[in-house]
Amino acid sequence: MMCSTVISQLGFECHPIGETMRIISPFTYCDDGEHVGAFVREVNGRFLISDRCDALMNMEARGISITKRRFEEIRSLLHREGTELNDRGEIIGWATESNIGNVTADIIRAGILASTLSVDWHQPVHAERFESVVIDFLYHSLPKGMLQLKDSVTGMSGHQIPIPVTVKTTDPKYVFTSSVKHGGSWNSAYSLLGKLIDLKNANDTLNNRFVIVDSEAIGEQMQQLSLLFHESSHVLPFSKRESWIKRLAA
Repeated sequence: MMCSTVISQLGFECHPIGETMRIISPFTYCDDGEHVGAFVREVNGRFLISDRCDALMNMEARGISITKRRFEEIRSLLHREGTELNDRGEIIGWATESNIGNVTADIIRAGILASTLSVDWHQPVHAERFESVVIDFLYHSLPKGMLQLKDSVTGMSGHQIPIPVTVKTTDPKYVFTSSVKHGGSWNSAYSLLGKLIDLKNANDTLNNRFVIVDSEAIGEQMQQLSLLFHESSHVLPFSKRESWIKRLAA
């Protein structure tokens, strides 16, 4: 089988590797720019198209833990889209010569969908550590019983938005954290911005969204990060926590 058989209508790169063809698309996984692809191999007159676990390995390389729940969430999404995630973690599909191009495109699309689903799972180690430090500070600074952890609120989109910390004042305050390193990726900040806008649109009469920012990690880019969040929430630099903690409890 020639590469042209597979990619004649796709416009992708194709590289023969022995009896297998490596297909490379112009599309990339989230966060790192690695191109999404697939492998095609003939088996008893049919064609097996697989990503050879590339999508899941890409997530793990970005520091995402593939728990059983997350694995099943990916599998369910891909099943609804007409592709299969097998127990080995491969996205696979079977094709004949007449539909091999379409099935290959479906496998590549499934890799993109799986990667998109993982965006909200990506929490760098330093960001998780910062969130824990913030929660510890709030726990020891606010009256006992005033905090509620890991609650959720319905956004305008209908999705449940996880709230790291809720301060149980008369009008509950929703507290998020953001830790972005100076010169590093802002993907986590952009993901948080989407959640904040979703909450704001669900009820714009309540100005009760707060983002505690790792002001030491962001350094000189603190102003830019504040501008990103300022229309959807109050921005609280963690380095100035003594000046805003009473306001948060009021």
